[in-house]
Amino acid sequence: MSVNRNHLGFTLIELLVVIAIIALLAAYAIPNYRQYVVETRRAEAQTIVLEVAGLYEKFYATTNAYPADLNALGLDASFLNRDYYSITGTGGAGWVITATPQGAQATDDPTCATITFNQLGQKGPAIECWE
Repeated sequence: MSVNRNHLGFTLIELLVVIAIIALLAAYAIPNYRQYVVETRRAEAQTIVLEVAGLYEKFYATTNAYPADLNALGLDASFLNRDYYSITGTGGAGWVITATPQGAQATDDPTCATITFNQLGQKGPAIECWE
């Protein structure tokens, strides 16, 4: 009696090797993906901060004074309160716009947490966070 070795399917060893390769790829890819998501959310907040800065300067060009707060700029709450950042601004003699992280962004991005920008062009917390 001969044994037929021409069967279809995979051996247990082959399946374990494939699972190990997938696990290695996931161990590398998932942390990198999370970092890219954090940086993308930060870049979105920076874009909004710069848009609001432009509105402050437009208001100044029209009225020769900065508004006291963001309400005078006509911005609605959905523009200022995003899923991962909340945008606030103060005015007067100058202005400061702040993007405060919310939810997961607050814990995932501790080194570049709160983003600030003022009328002098000073950016916070560090220039590395804006690159």
